Amino acid sequence: MNKTAEAGSKFEEEFTSYSDGVVGAATWAGTMVLGGTELPKEGAFGPVAQALLEFQQRTENDLKFLPVRTGKSITGARLATEEYVKGDLQMAKNKQEEYSKAPTAEELKGPKK
Repeated sequence: MNKTAEAGSKFEEEFTSYSDGVVGAATWAGTMVLGGTELPKEGAFGPVAQALLEFQQRTENDLKFLPVRTGKSITGARLATEEYVKGDLQMAKNKQEEYSKAPTAEELKGPKK
């Protein structure tokens, strides 16, 4: 369980890397600014950069789902195992079923601060 939790804790680092990678790709994707035209102060983005931005926006919820789902699975496995060790097979089954469900919209918002 510890190794699984440790691996799951690296999600934030991976998401930051993913985001930085998309931004880097968009930055270097090129533009459609005519030669001799002054670039806008905020930068110029071409169609590839726009497509990457749209891709990132549309996959954002999928990425939020991964760590929440992983956390629920780990918690469910731990709680079910604890009940199994106690000999309560029905409670183990209940815990496993409860935590195997997809995260709710509220759970996807993250912990309350």
